[in-house]
Amino acid sequence: MDNLILLFKEKKIRVTPQRLEVYRAIFGKNKHLTAEQIYEKIKHKLPAISLATIYTILDSFKEKDLVSEMRIEFDKSRFESRVSFHHHFMCKKCGTIFDIDKPPCPEIACKKIDGHSIEKLQGYFYGVCKNCLDNDGE
Repeated sequence: MDNLILLFKEKKIRVTPQRLEVYRAIFGKNKHLTAEQIYEKIKHKLPAISLATIYTILDSFKEKDLVSEMRIEFDKSRFESRVSFHHHFMCKKCGTIFDIDKPPCPEIACKKIDGHSIEKLQGYFYGVCKNCLDNDGE
């Protein structure tokens, strides 16, 4: 927890129990949660927290580059603590979302394309994950 408090102070984020719990809920590899899922995870620890508060916290985390937002499902946002460049894969059978660690193409790596400056890129792949493929083969 001390590392998280130091991270918040470094990013100039006021340390509150609500902010700590929201970040803990999404911290870690391959966690891609909606605000509603975060709410469900932490409401037992913080019964007075509202969904609106969670959205406000997530917005402040995004501004401070502490979390990233993705729209792999076009009707909802998901949030993750990994802010470095990576792609995502979503299984159309089980709905699981995986991080894909492949290097970007040369244009993306230099953050320029046709003279334009690239600030952010999100790459999404859709298909059937290897777990679902293995289960179908049984």
